Amino acid sequence: MARAGGDPDSQAERGTSVKAPAKPRTRLRVMVLEDEPLPAMALDDMLVDLGFFTLGPFMELDEATDFVRDHAAEIDVAILDVNIHGDLSFDLADLLLQRNIPFFFCSGRSRDTFDARWRRAPNLGKQFTEASLLSMIEETCGLRV
Repeated sequence: MARAGGDPDSQAERGTSVKAPAKPRTRLRVMVLEDEPLPAMALDDMLVDLGFFTLGPFMELDEATDFVRDHAAEIDVAILDVNIHGDLSFDLADLLLQRNIPFFFCSGRSRDTFDARWRRAPNLGKQFTEASLLSMIEETCGLRV
């Protein structure tokens, strides 16, 4: 189930719950796609601790894709794991580009294993700190939050 910041009434209508930071740094809404439960929870908690509203974490590629199709206007930036239960998230990355939603990968895979088109895309890697996560969000969004 997606947990999201934003308008609680609209979230409830979609069957999602609200997860908002205690002290919002910004109104930035961050979508997370990660299929492993522990890293997903850790990333979600880190984002909330940093003051962001979270959308997700989504653990299924089709669920995340449907969310982007239906609610693109609610997403300010997306964080994508590359390998989701053996499927690759590059088609979702294409959809995000089509919708003008900034994103970056958060994958333990080497960029050499990415499709050629995505080898230069930003990749945070799986070993990161709150500071490096914040820096990647700022760089990806072109702002200082």
